[in-house]
Amino acid sequence: MRVPALIAQDTSRAATEADMAAVHARFARAVMSIYLATAAVAIVLFASTLFTDRSHERQSARETLSLETQVRAHYLGRHLQLLSEELTRLGLRSEVNLLDENMEPERSLLRLSHEKSTFFNVGVAILSAEGTLLWSEPETFRGAGVGDRLIKALEGTHAIQIVPGQEADGASILYVASPILRSGQFTGALLGAIDLASGGTLERHDRTGSILIALATREGALIYPPGPQPLASALEWRKLGSLRSAEPFVGEVSLAGRPTVIAAAPVQGTDFYLLSVIAADSLFGPARSRFGTRLALGLTLASLPLLVLVVLLRRSLRTFRRSEENAVRNERLRVLGEAVDVIAHEIKNSLNGLRVSFDVILRGEGAQIEARHRQAVDGLRTEIERLTDFATELLSFSKGIVPRSVSLDLTEFMAKVSDLARSTADSRGVRLEVSRSDGPVRVRADPGMIHVAIANLVGNALDFTGDGSVAAPRVLVHVGAHGAYAAVRVADNGPGISATVRSRIFEPFVSGKPSGVGIGLALARRIARAHGGDLVLEGSARGAVFSLTLPLEGA
Repeated sequence: MRVPALIAQDTSRAATEADMAAVHARFARAVMSIYLATAAVAIVLFASTLFTDRSHERQSARETLSLETQVRAHYLGRHLQLLSEELTRLGLRSEVNLLDENMEPERSLLRLSHEKSTFFNVGVAILSAEGTLLWSEPETFRGAGVGDRLIKALEGTHAIQIVPGQEADGASILYVASPILRSGQFTGALLGAIDLASGGTLERHDRTGSILIALATREGALIYPPGPQPLASALEWRKLGSLRSAEPFVGEVSLAGRPTVIAAAPVQGTDFYLLSVIAADSLFGPARSRFGTRLALGLTLASLPLLVLVVLLRRSLRTFRRSEENAVRNERLRVLGEAVDVIAHEIKNSLNGLRVSFDVILRGEGAQIEARHRQAVDGLRTEIERLTDFATELLSFSKGIVPRSVSLDLTEFMAKVSDLARSTADSRGVRLEVSRSDGPVRVRADPGMIHVAIANLVGNALDFTGDGSVAAPRVLVHVGAHGAYAAVRVADNGPGISATVRSRIFEPFVSGKPSGVGIGLALARRIARAHGGDLVLEGSARGAVFSLTLPLEGA
């Protein structure tokens, strides 16, 4: 027989299909690994570029702040230079001569100049060579904070001096002092004062309001803005650069617990530094926000192909698995069909020989065979008939279903089938009930095949209920029409189908009965589907319920 060869062939094909599945899984893993590696490299390069851009933007922000500070320092230095030139011009006038001890020409000149000039918004004054106030405009201007040190500097250098005031009210006053020289001799000084907080000389903040403008000496003393400031009490900013180097610098310190960026630029012609103070979050916030947006966008763009690839691979894997399962199932069915065909032919040939032999025996004269021998021979013949039916089912299953349809009334046909099963039900103590809908239920079907399908369903129900495990065994068969389909519903109150085989109950050689072969239900479903219908197992609280549907004639 060829059965071992078929089984070996099935095993070989199963191994090949397993190898194909393993190859597909390895291919999917390889594709995923290559993509992940490529994406990781791309993300690293992208992140490196972003970090480089971020550093560049931070540096650009620092340079821009420094440049703006230098521009402001230049304009402030230019303004102070104009003030110095104005005092120098006045000091060179012939009216200004402190040696003649006549102050009237100087008063008239300075009064006239101060009234028509907006250079000095606090006042102007004339000082003697000893630093004594000789005259001031307005009279309330006394030049507080101007001491001997300034007079000595003027006398020693014969050059203009710009010094911060030391006002009691904390005002931000700058004094511009120009020496009065006659024949190379220091005879006194012209003093002008400006208030940095008024007149638009210095704005406290820039246009955005985020940058604080400050003025400090090279020793680190804060001149402007007036009043208590975190910058005035903090010492860290003084260490950012060399205040005595007269070079601009930018650095970061902590002011009031907040990271702060300070840019400093020297004011030309003075010993002052102009400072621009801004919180690090305000200065670097836009760059940080752009960095976060770009990084999130880059990661999103990198993740989208990954998600698409994962979805496609999973879908491909599911499709492959379904195809593989279908291919395995179909191949198994084909191999089993070939095996069944061989088995059925061998069994049928043997049974035919037995039948012929028994027919020869039974054709003898009655007197020659005792009654008990005849009974034994009849039992053997019955068993042979059962084996013949089984072989016929195997052949039908292996060769395929090709219905020869005729017009058939299921209500009448069901009565004939139930009558054939009635004796078996009565012998097993099972109550067999058949109910029909009013009127005929006509279908186009092959009577022989439909008989096999229904007989299998009813026979299975009788087997499950007639084994003595049910107190009042009963099988209910109902024939009716539902929409465009006719339905034969077979229900029993037996133990039902176990959960282990429920999902595979219609597969060949899978049976819920201990002694079952597993051909009947598979054959019945193939018959139903060959007619355009179906056979399904319905859910039920107890027992099993099978529903066989067929298209109604003319539907």
